[in-house]
Amino acid sequence: EYAARAGSSSEYSWGNSASSSRANYSDSGYSKTVAVKSYSPNAFGLYDMHGNVMEWVQDCWNASYSGAPSNGQAWQSGDCSSHVLRGGSWNFPADFVRSASRYYFTAGDRYTVIGFRLVQDR
Repeated sequence: EYAARAGSSSEYSWGNSASSSRANYSDSGYSKTVAVKSYSPNAFGLYDMHGNVMEWVQDCWNASYSGAPSNGQAWQSGDCSSHVLRGGSWNFPADFVRSASRYYFTAGDRYTVIGFRLVQDR
């Protein structure tokens, strides 16, 4: 969520209204994933933090934020047979691509709407 917000407090890193010119979600008209960097980066220089595919994160699933770590670390307790997915995808509505939106599946689930993000130190 921190990376997706990119310093903002709005629903999306660019403001409070969904925009198919800024993210690939069900209203974008593509009905599939699009190439990385098809949309402008957020204020942190990160691409595709909203839409395209939902991304697995390290956090175990918890129904609320009650008891969540406050130091930015991954939440390694709760239902760890399921993990959190963030970012929404090409076939989900705008609500699912909000910065705070989170969903979950069991760790073994595979769908065309789920992906992951690789990170490289400079």
